Amino acid sequence: MSASKASNAILAKARAMYGRRLTDNDYGQLIDCKSVPEVAAYLKSRTSYAHALTGLNENDIHRGQLEPVLKQDLYFDVFSLSRYATQNAVDFSEFIISRMEIEQIIRCLTLLNIGKPEELVYSVPLSLDRFTKLSLAALTKVRSYDDILEVLKNTKYQPVLKSLEPKAGERADIARIEAELHNINYKTVIDSIDRAHGDSASGDLKDLLYSVLDIRNIARIIRLKKYYSFNYEQIKPLLIPYSKLGSKLLEELCSADGENDIYDRLSTTYLGRIIQKLQYSDRGQITDVLIFHYCKHHLRLSPNPTIVMISYVYLKEIEIKNIIDIIEGTRYGFSAEEKKKLLIK
Repeated sequence: MSASKASNAILAKARAMYGRRLTDNDYGQLIDCKSVPEVAAYLKSRTSYAHALTGLNENDIHRGQLEPVLKQDLYFDVFSLSRYATQNAVDFSEFIISRMEIEQIIRCLTLLNIGKPEELVYSVPLSLDRFTKLSLAALTKVRSYDDILEVLKNTKYQPVLKSLEPKAGERADIARIEAELHNINYKTVIDSIDRAHGDSASGDLKDLLYSVLDIRNIARIIRLKKYYSFNYEQIKPLLIPYSKLGSKLLEELCSADGENDIYDRLSTTYLGRIIQKLQYSDRGQITDVLIFHYCKHHLRLSPNPTIVMISYVYLKEIEIKNIIDIIEGTRYGFSAEEKKKLLIK
């Protein structure tokens, strides 16, 4: 298939996939569900998630099982799109696979930290094992930090975990490990974009990715300052080192007095100007609302297949988060109006 035909195929397929997204009516029906099995039953019988839920008994399923199944649907979409991929799109599909691998590694480490590593087997998406060089089945058998180092031997992840190996009797530094693993992944995809120098479309691609990373960094700074009272020196190693905002402003944000001060400092930036125009129920939604705004615009209008592919992935992730928020709201007895306020759409 020629490059132009491949590009057109990705554009058409990604937009067709987005056309199968949950409708306002779907969200209304899900909000009205009274239990997690009801949510699962609706998704299984009335939405594009039916295939992912095939074979699951909605009467027995719980939130811990449903979330990884929904995410599997996203990964299968990426693999489907990558069949038509140009090189940049292939690199991005590998980036998404790495994100999935990192998610499983972090989940494994988290369970190790709390002494329940055997529980990983209930949530790891083993059906994705064939798409990754990392053995997800082997990961479910990890019972110690040494075990996970062995499973990750000869992978790009092992040196990070080795360098941050906890001392005897101490817990792994999950936040630091997660940041370093993701930063390796970001570097890989950004390097692939840089190799396509001279291509204006690559510049647009980098612009989109850096915007999303800026949004992620802002959310991370706010969370670390609000819940852990971290200062700049503590936050800096946990940030993504790629930004349109610039290192000086990020340093100022890390040193800000609080959430209001952070948004005041952002007010004159490209993100601040967008934030002022957005509608959201509370500030905790700003990150997802910004990403939704950016990606919906690019999915509809960009002629670049990789940008459309990236946009589709982030929009699908927000949809899955909406479903999980509905499930959590249902579990805790939220009213329909309270659950509706949680949604980004």
